[in-house]
Amino acid sequence: MNPIIEMVDVWKSYDGVQALRGLNLYVQRGEIFGLIGPNGAGKTTTLKIIVGLLKMDRGVVRVNGVDIGEEPYEYKRIIGYVPESVSLPDYLTVEEFLMYSGKIKEVPNEKIRERMNYFISLFELREKRRALIVSLSRGMRQKVAIASALIHDPYLLILDEPFIGIDPVGQHILKELFNERVDEGKTVLISTHMLDTAERICSRVAIIYRGQNIASGNLEDLKQISRSGENATLEEVFLKLTEEAREQPVEETVEKKRSIFGFPRRGVS
Repeated sequence: MNPIIEMVDVWKSYDGVQALRGLNLYVQRGEIFGLIGPNGAGKTTTLKIIVGLLKMDRGVVRVNGVDIGEEPYEYKRIIGYVPESVSLPDYLTVEEFLMYSGKIKEVPNEKIRERMNYFISLFELREKRRALIVSLSRGMRQKVAIASALIHDPYLLILDEPFIGIDPVGQHILKELFNERVDEGKTVLISTHMLDTAERICSRVAIIYRGQNIASGNLEDLKQISRSGENATLEEVFLKLTEEAREQPVEETVEKKRSIFGFPRRGVS
């Protein structure tokens, strides 16, 4: 199958500190895919490279078949993105901001209003539609940011820690929304520390550690890779695999990662 996202041997450093070390990642069309890993593993860096907010040092990234290094702009039309730290214009109302978001994404006016009304109702923001964003709670601001990312009905939705600050009812609504989008053939990519949530809603996950994809697949795949028991949870598998990776030198982990994904080891043709 032709993946919606393909990252091959991607490297990125900040001020001499290596954030990504030859990352390989494949996200298929029509799935909810989760990135999980400890703080500083490279998850946010990965998402920012995909959406074009960061440039990789080397490697290849394709989104919907487009090499983003060669064509860095047009592919973004199919993406909706919500960062971990949401920054919204405090001086606009919810309604004004969503109208603005739709216009800059070239959505027809009648569609903007239709989708705006849908998300305001879905996220239970009806009483806040004319309130200034500065007056909203963190969870409400997060819902507005997600509505903005969805206003143009993107084929690929990318979210960094989308559940932070959102109450249990809101989290349930989001999960249902993600499943509906997958049923329509669209793709959702999320980065999250909530392993129980990832286990319930993601078709597959990738465990990112020290800038590498040390294992990916569905829970059954990960149990086999980690040699875990039949009843192991994603949390147990995650802890086992990251502990094993922690005990290996970085270079050795890169070599192991290459063998997992079918890439030849260095010096082997």
